[in-house]
Order: sequence, then C-alpha cells, then structure tokens
Amino acid sequence: MLPPEARLIENVVYKNTPQGAQKLDIYLPYAQTSSNTPVVVFIHGGSWMHGNKEEMSKKEWISLMLTEMLKSGYAVVCIDYRLVNDSFTVVYPEPLADCKDAVKWVRANSQQYGFNPDRIAVMGTSAGGHLALMTAYSPDGIAPGDKALDLYSAKVKCVVDIYGPTDMSKILRSRLSPFVVSLASLKIKKNIIDMRSILLWSFTGESAAHPQRRTRKCLHYSPMTYVQDAVPTIVFHGTKDTVVPFSHTQWLQQAMTARGHVIEVHPIDGENHVFPTITTDKSREMTESLIRFLNKYL
Repeated sequence: MLPPEARLIENVVYKNTPQGAQKLDIYLPYAQTSSNTPVVVFIHGGSWMHGNKEEMSKKEWISLMLTEMLKSGYAVVCIDYRLVNDSFTVVYPEPLADCKDAVKWVRANSQQYGFNPDRIAVMGTSAGGHLALMTAYSPDGIAPGDKALDLYSAKVKCVVDIYGPTDMSKILRSRLSPFVVSLASLKIKKNIIDMRSILLWSFTGESAAHPQRRTRKCLHYSPMTYVQDAVPTIVFHGTKDTVVPFSHTQWLQQAMTARGHVIEVHPIDGENHVFPTITTDKSREMTESLIRFLNKYL
C-alpha cells in the first residue's frame, strides 16, 4: 500500500507510435518539497510480449519496494512499452526505443514534475530487467525513437536488475539447429517452442533462420555486449530460477568486476522466477539493500 500522502498521476502519454499512445504512471513521493526529486523509471516484465505498468503495485514484495522508494524521497515512473507479438507489428528494438524515450521524456519534463534530470535510474523485472540494462548500458543510437525527444539523452546514473536475462543468445538458444529444435519439441510444451520462435524473429528478423547470423543479432541486443559502458548496477536474482538461470547474473558480475565497474549481486537463495515463495523478512531485506544502493549511486 502506498503512503497516504503519496501522489499518483496516471496514464500520461510520453510518446505516440503507429501502435498507439505509450503511457506512464508517475508516483510522486509524499516528502517532495523541491524541484530536485530523483527518479526511478520502472520497466515491467512479461517475456517482452505481456504485462503492463501496473506490475509494481500488484506483487507484494515489489509493492514494498515502491512504497519505500517513495518514503525515501524518490519519484517512481512506471511505463508501458510496445510488446512484440506473433504478427510482428512490433519487433525489437522498438520496445527498447520506448524505454529510452521514457527516460528522455522524464528529462524533458523534469521542470513540470519537479524531477532532477541528472538523477535518473532505471529498474526492471525479467524482460524489463533486460530492457533496463540495455537502456542503461547501450548507446541511444541502437534504438532510434521519437524524434521529438532526440534533443535529450537516455543516460542514467544507475540500474536495478531483477532476474533479467543478460545474454539473449543463451536465453533464446540461438545456436540450436532446426533439427535439435524439432527433437526438443517432443519433450517441451508447444507454447514454449512457439514463444521462442516469435521472440527469435522479433529480435533477429530475417536472420532468425540462420543460427550464426541470429546469434550475432541476439548478442547485439544483449547487455553483456555493452558492459564497457555500464553504470553502477544492483541485481536481485533467485538461485533456482528456471526461466532466467542465475548464471546470467554470474556472467554479468564477472564481466563488470573484470572492468572495475560497480555491481552488487543479491542471490535470493532457493527462489524461482518472480520469487513465488519469498518471505516478508526477505522482501524487507531486499528493499533495504535497494534503498542503500539508490542512496549511494542515485
């Protein structure tokens, strides 16, 4: 539950696209007293195909994070973005362009809402964690967006990744041959095989039919590729995650550490994807770690 003094501004249009207006919700901290409020832009998960900006208010553990960020003086901006689909009317990098444009919009409208344009972070869960990392690490030119926002940068001070994939070639199994995929389909549910196919085409286009080319394309849209330009990062990830294996965070940690970049990794022992059995105490512990990180790096 939000602090009673917190203010919510819903369904603000931050850009128009051929698929319709993209909207965001603004949670303003109850202690906001100046035009210098730091901002966390939250990007929902859902396999790049599902979900919406209400995610942060639905799960108890992440709602706690939202509440404590507001109590600590941070504004939170929860965004919708275009979702890929089986008709391929939305393909990558359009979802990333929306995320970067949302950051640019926050910067462009900082005076109106009392935001500090120099203190912006991004945060996301699962596919949203991937998009948050890509928004933070990759150059803006990788995902051209709304020309009306071109004058603004999508650069952020830090990033919060919650069980997000870091290597798209691994998560989409881009090196598998059609023969191996056909064998796998005998044991793996059809909806999983179909989702992989849709995502491969959405991320790689015509390269999807060629393992080497699609692997290069997947790496082009992987946070691991852009670690050299990383910002301080905190990661929360279940050690028993069967959707996005914990190894994705370990790869990122190794690469960040090798380059001398700041990364905090908080393994959530025994938890699967979306933390289905997380305790109240563990939720509070995660939230305290998050606030400490933001206080230091944002």
